[in-house]
Amino acid sequence: IYDAAAGALPGGNGLALDWRLLLGHRHALPWGLAGGLGPQNVADAIRYTGAPLVDASSGLESAPGVKDAGKIRAFCEAALAARKAAA
Repeated sequence: IYDAAAGALPGGNGLALDWRLLLGHRHALPWGLAGGLGPQNVADAIRYTGAPLVDASSGLESAPGVKDAGKIRAFCEAALAARKAAA
């Protein structure tokens, strides 16, 4: 999993990874993308990096530690649409 540098917590900081760091990188192992992903940018992240797997936490919350079903649904729909468009 490629993720942004850790903040106060080991994850769920909402810090975005600079996707340009992955351009042209050949991945020897299966990989995924995390860091600052949410419904508003997951499709762009998939299109830009070609990430086969995406991970989100705080970007899917309505309050710290409280997952938002609408945000989860929107995230999944955006990710699936981006993967279908890339296929």
